[in-house]
Amino acid sequence: MNDLWYLLIEITKKCNAGCEHCGSRCDLTGEDELSKDDIVTLMKDIRKNIGNHVMINISGGEPLMRKDLFDIMTQVSGLGFDWGMVSNGVLITEEVIRKMKKSHMKTLTISIDGVEDTHDRLRHLPGAYNRILENLMRLKKAHFLEHLQVTFTANHENIYELPLLYEKLCEIGVHSVRIGFVDPIGRARDHKNLYLNRGELQFLMDFVNQANSLKRVPIVWGCCHYLENRVEGRRFECFSGIHGASILSNGDIFVCTSVPRRPELVEGNIKKDVFSKVWETGFVYARNRDLTYCQGCKYLPECKGDSLHTWDFEKKRPKFCYKRVFDLQNVEFENYLRKKYPHLRRTEIAPKGVEARIYMEPSAYREMRNFFHMGEKSPLSMYEQQMGLVGYLVDRDYVIKYVFPSYMVARDERTAYFTSRVLRDAQSQTRVIQENFLQSDDREDYVGKGLQFLGFAHSHPDQEELIYSQGDEKIHKKLYKRFGDYIGILLNPSLDVLGAYYGEKMHQGSLILLEEE
Repeated sequence: MNDLWYLLIEITKKCNAGCEHCGSRCDLTGEDELSKDDIVTLMKDIRKNIGNHVMINISGGEPLMRKDLFDIMTQVSGLGFDWGMVSNGVLITEEVIRKMKKSHMKTLTISIDGVEDTHDRLRHLPGAYNRILENLMRLKKAHFLEHLQVTFTANHENIYELPLLYEKLCEIGVHSVRIGFVDPIGRARDHKNLYLNRGELQFLMDFVNQANSLKRVPIVWGCCHYLENRVEGRRFECFSGIHGASILSNGDIFVCTSVPRRPELVEGNIKKDVFSKVWETGFVYARNRDLTYCQGCKYLPECKGDSLHTWDFEKKRPKFCYKRVFDLQNVEFENYLRKKYPHLRRTEIAPKGVEARIYMEPSAYREMRNFFHMGEKSPLSMYEQQMGLVGYLVDRDYVIKYVFPSYMVARDERTAYFTSRVLRDAQSQTRVIQENFLQSDDREDYVGKGLQFLGFAHSHPDQEELIYSQGDEKIHKKLYKRFGDYIGILLNPSLDVLGAYYGEKMHQGSLILLEEE
């Protein structure tokens, strides 16, 4: 018999928030379908036939919207079970904290998804961020929880706010920060703009490793996905149906509350079935998944088909695949290029040992050549100039789709200076391009995970051998830290030479210049 380590109880579907990434589509219309007697009977069965070592995790909806929550959990803890809860943290008051303590709550996880404006917008709860921070400090002062955790669901809107949020949580002194990210389930399927791209995912993993190396508040990784060894000290496991189960708000015995509510995964209902018997003989799909699609993959022994909550039940394959995200060339992108530009000429500047390719689409390359007067000794190309780069990521590669002039300040005949104003102007220009893209003739183009600011191209007119200056290196590192993905193109216009640098260590990339014949 599989040992049951934890049980999730979805105690209500009712929620005071309307989170854009909610996997369960919870809202205020949810109902409480499980009675106190249903839950207490369930727990007596587990104590008798499995044991009260099982950790009980209460979820929703928002559990604090259930008025008899603490009456129920006082009886559950009285049976010898430890219990904890996941909450959005908004409804916590001094009275609620007293009830938490009286019912012997051991752990509490509160969700924060960015700093003030971003968090409140994503969860449709004005004022929630500041209220949550106040409640975290109240809970720390009350000093009864064995573990107080904040969970952060990373997405395209909040990913680069994580360092700022982490600093705040270190000040408060929470016990840990738990990281997950938005997946194509529930309401998040309606908000595909929230999905992380490869660069953002890499930034997230790099930040977790760096933060944990400083031995401050530990960052733990949720059970979301297999990520090879890119997150240090993490061993991936999806325990759904193997060491963990859930009870849905209607009493259904299920795998994990994050998994899509598919009929074939419902193992029974606690109102008519004995949970301990179902646990012993059921959960066949989760315990014996058909992994034919993944056979031959070098990651299979550790990945095991990745998490059940993003498994494609029709195609019998994972929707998220580490190998597809990080290892494979995107054939779809190459097909897009061949279709859009049937007469395409490529010029590739490819140093040895490069890991990333940096494509420049024909219109962007043409505009860049014109702006810098490439191949000419023009008065307009004999001083340092700069352009912003906008595009998207495809696996490990970058695609520059648009370029725009970026005017530096304090320029003299040989130098120019990069300031915060230059960056603000570039970000503003990027936002305009992103907004106009959907109204343009380009809207049908392949754009990977979405347009974003990628970096700058700038000229060194006096430099025959293209090498980053100390100032260039400083700017590159600063912008890489801020954006997670950053590329810099360096060029000498009169000599018609250029090169590209990417990533934290400023390796030279393979620059692929595309022209229409």
